[in-house]
Amino acid sequence: MSDTGERSWSEEEEELDMESCCSESGSVTDGPVSNAIDGVNGVLKLNEEDDEYIILKHRFYLSIGALSQQCMVVDAYRSLHSSPMEKAQVESFRIFKEAMEAKRGGDANVVHSWYGALKDEVDRIMKDGFRMCGLPEKAGTFGFGLHLCPELSARESLISAPISEDGLKHMVICRVILGSTETILPGSSQSGPSSADFDSGVDNEQAPSKYIVWYPDVKTNVLPLYAVTVKMELNSGGLQRELDATRPGSKWMPLTSLVYILLNFVPRSTLRMLRRLHTDFLERKITRQQFVFRVRQLAGDEVLVYAIRDFQNKRKNGRFEKISW
Repeated sequence: MSDTGERSWSEEEEELDMESCCSESGSVTDGPVSNAIDGVNGVLKLNEEDDEYIILKHRFYLSIGALSQQCMVVDAYRSLHSSPMEKAQVESFRIFKEAMEAKRGGDANVVHSWYGALKDEVDRIMKDGFRMCGLPEKAGTFGFGLHLCPELSARESLISAPISEDGLKHMVICRVILGSTETILPGSSQSGPSSADFDSGVDNEQAPSKYIVWYPDVKTNVLPLYAVTVKMELNSGGLQRELDATRPGSKWMPLTSLVYILLNFVPRSTLRMLRRLHTDFLERKITRQQFVFRVRQLAGDEVLVYAIRDFQNKRKNGRFEKISW
């Protein structure tokens, strides 16, 4: 089984808990009920001032690393799972998750992943879920399955997502039951598990950048949760500096890496402020100097020095390769 190494969206008390967005019965739990329902039935447009929106947006920016200097999230939506069919979809996901746990010794290997598509398709997915009728004529890069990107590899999903007629990119974050995974090589024509020992595929067991859910399992094993609308700006002055900072031997520490480390060390009471502050910086609402000054105020110099030394030690020992994504 693949060890995805992903940080749970609900690890921190102040963070967004994906499972809390809908109860096991599919009904909406406590949330920003004052927000308006979007044109697509059963989808809630998040208020940009809500913590739910900030956390979702910030996690997206962290997952695309230096590319965040070229992007801005302009809208975010949550699937309410409120219609009878949507409630049935949530219940089905719960049942198959429990079945996978029983099948795989208590671990269903549930992860979060990104999927990019045209706006019309994203709207349909958020309303009706992923529905596959038979196999397509041609296999994808890794066989006949739904290709998804891990939570911390949203960069690949964003780059490959098509630009819709509105000039924006649209992405869905999903909850996925992987079960036991096997390596699928590029060019494969596989359409299901190679044996009863496996349930889904990955492109690399140690560091997966693609999840492959076989088409017969897509309807029950993939649950759409949120959609984000992204505007990309292909020329950004801050991008090259962030890219340079990720090169071996660079004296710079990428700010994204600094924030990622600080999220594990600062008190929980400051997490919300740190996320909002970093999001404002990534969206160029504040300067780099203003951001660093405010971070020093929030975290304190002692914590900052510890975080920088931790980063330097990990990069020196080759254990910080994944932090810039």
